[in-house]
Amino acid sequence: MNAENNPKIEREWNQLIEKHPLRSDIWAILDLHQELNVTQITHYVEQGKTTVARHLILMEQDELLISRTAERAIRGRIPPKIYRINPKFKVKEEKEKNFYKRVLNHYRKTSYNIKKLLDYLDPLLNLLESEISNTEITKKIYDEYLSFIPTPIVFYFDKKRSEALMDLQAEYVLKLQNLSLEKELNTEEALVYFDISLPLAALFELKKKSKIKKRI
Repeated sequence: MNAENNPKIEREWNQLIEKHPLRSDIWAILDLHQELNVTQITHYVEQGKTTVARHLILMEQDELLISRTAERAIRGRIPPKIYRINPKFKVKEEKEKNFYKRVLNHYRKTSYNIKKLLDYLDPLLNLLESEISNTEITKKIYDEYLSFIPTPIVFYFDKKRSEALMDLQAEYVLKLQNLSLEKELNTEEALVYFDISLPLAALFELKKKSKIKKRI
């Protein structure tokens, strides 16, 4: 089936993902582990196996996911279906000829993913806050979840400094890429890394102009 002629593949990725909150969790889990069956996915989410199975079927119908039947099965049981992300979505992004559309799709997806990652962080911060008066428990939470995560930092750059930053980042990203690929990822200890810079002054001006337009 040709992705370019498929209306389901042509639809916005975030529209398909936002049909249900569980979809983004399933996508993130499969993005990390590559392939999992229903039981394995259920282990990571706060939903029952029946609910997860139903959403996997619907995601496959929307062609977000594809599946295959496991080659081996426990004696007396039906071989489980194994799910993974439909590679057509990535192929479509790579083949997109319109530069601006490709950029738009990339930033839409990045924005969505960052919001979801922050959502995952909130329960941890809430737990830490609820135990803040108990030094022993607080230390345990910090050591287990936060001690190896760099403290978020914010810098302000002007255009000239941003150009210098791009030069530094190109070398830095290459080193990060080599580090991430040097050996097989231990998914049970996986971390996700992201950073982003935005033209703050220009965005403030754009927001102000957008409000004026809405009033007119």
